[in-house]
Amino acid sequence: MRLYILLICLILMGSVSAFASEVDVILVRSDLPQEFAVAQAYSHLTGVPIVTTPSQELSEDAREQLRGYASLGYRNLVIIGGEKAVSLEVQREIDQLGYVTRRIAEADRYGTAATFAKEFYSRAEGAILLYGESSENLLLAMRLSSATDYPILFVKRDRVPPAVKDALASLHVKRVLLFPQGLEASVKEELSGYEVIPVERGFELPEQKNSTLPLTFIAGFALGMLSVLVYLRVRKIKQRLPYEILNEDEERIIRAIASEGGKLTQDALPEKTGFSRPKISRIVKELVERGIIEKVPKGRTHVLTIKKEFYRE
Repeated sequence: MRLYILLICLILMGSVSAFASEVDVILVRSDLPQEFAVAQAYSHLTGVPIVTTPSQELSEDAREQLRGYASLGYRNLVIIGGEKAVSLEVQREIDQLGYVTRRIAEADRYGTAATFAKEFYSRAEGAILLYGESSENLLLAMRLSSATDYPILFVKRDRVPPAVKDALASLHVKRVLLFPQGLEASVKEELSGYEVIPVERGFELPEQKNSTLPLTFIAGFALGMLSVLVYLRVRKIKQRLPYEILNEDEERIIRAIASEGGKLTQDALPEKTGFSRPKISRIVKELVERGIIEKVPKGRTHVLTIKKEFYRE
């Protein structure tokens, strides 16, 4: 009880934050990995919970989560994506649960992520940029965002979209962490006005300035933790990732390992998946780099262990 009173006091005292405070819950379509990455990075930063749902109807799991958050007093909900991503029917049902909903949506994911960054990252000293048509580096980008407080933005293969340039200028960004994979040299050339740090092998996080955490950030994080504890007393829920962040081949590999309790030797995968050994090596390498599986040498093969828990809506 004392902890709960303290949290309420912190919330009432905090009036200015480095991040937007008019959001209690973020809703994102479950099969859009880029949009999910943008939401997840902000969630790690602030403690604001994420709810995922299919496009055309609110899933039962999402409905139960929203009811749980509503019982804690959460009211302001932001939907990431347009009506094709999350339908008006879903939004109306959320409104009926007592939420005040609004959307962050532009013509494409580039504009949507840029608008989200401008609204919710008012003091970002840098930004994380990566190729918007690939999910290869999304998990690492989320980790970097959590470590640096930088927003995630997406670029085209050969250029930086105008919406992204506008976001960088509006936020007064000085430093860009750029994933060069899949990009042409022209992208880096367009970023010549910034300190561009390629995220490649041997990359180390830039030194961050020591700063005092905003009071409302502490309050939001604490309340977020409290809400999770309360909700878990009603229903056990783990932080999981949607299968939709994987492509079809990656999912087959993950399911094959999961069928053996989450741990399997790499030389057993050809028989279980029907893939060639070179193809398996390539997919495993990508999954290891993204932090999804762990690879440990064992004799002439490797033991693969799943490090994440996946689900499908």
